[in-house]
Amino acid sequence: MQMQHDFLADLQAKLENDARVLAAWLEGSFGRGSADRYSDIDLHLLLREAGAFHSDARAWLEVLRPLVLYKLLFDGRMINALTDAGLRIDIWLHEEAPVLDPAKVKVLLDRDGLLRLDASPTPAPDTAKIAADLLAQIEEFWRCIALLPTVIGRNELLVSFTGLNVELGLVTEILMTGYGRPRDRGVKVLNAYLGDARRDELEAALDLHGLNAESLVMAHMALAGVIRKHGPLLAARHGFAYPTTLEEAVLRYGEQELHAIAWERPPFFAEHGEGN
Repeated sequence: MQMQHDFLADLQAKLENDARVLAAWLEGSFGRGSADRYSDIDLHLLLREAGAFHSDARAWLEVLRPLVLYKLLFDGRMINALTDAGLRIDIWLHEEAPVLDPAKVKVLLDRDGLLRLDASPTPAPDTAKIAADLLAQIEEFWRCIALLPTVIGRNELLVSFTGLNVELGLVTEILMTGYGRPRDRGVKVLNAYLGDARRDELEAALDLHGLNAESLVMAHMALAGVIRKHGPLLAARHGFAYPTTLEEAVLRYGEQELHAIAWERPPFFAEHGEGN
């Protein structure tokens, strides 16, 4: 993490010498104290006038490190930058001091004691909402699977591959939410929230042997197998009715349409009188 530590050391001096910056703090992995060599910098600045800071924000940052990318996002409230050494930097600009959870931030500067640190109590889980979200995600997963014959029948292999990513996103959310391990970090961290066994299931499901119709169909069906295994368990755990009728209809339709295009592999699942 030497690159990040060197940047933060130089940043600290710059913050202290810039009177426009009233307070600064880190969030993300550096705020939580869980950073590694791949972590980006999530910096928050409390400014006298955030709008005025925009006029020379790029130059302000390039004094610290040369940039190869600089973008303003969210109506100028966030700066997204990349240095020539590959360091990713996100800077959020504030004109009012938010309430900060001390377990999730590292304060770099607070000139006048403006920052309010207050550990937020963990709210009780909304069991009804969790159940409703899980059901909606499972239904959306099967809707996506129902599109498989369309893209395979049209030989849209790239679309089918894109669909795998959509389905994988749904499956991971279903597993993390259903088993009570919601992700509280960025999109670049997933393994810790799935656990080894479920991660192995998904990695095996996506073990493509070339980008062709056969490998794509089998990958979609392997993800479907994960939902068929875990979906009913999660439905029982969270007290909602698993959409069995939807699942069965999608699988029947898929079998029928793939048969119509002379699909040569065995049918999807053994309990339908089929082999995996």
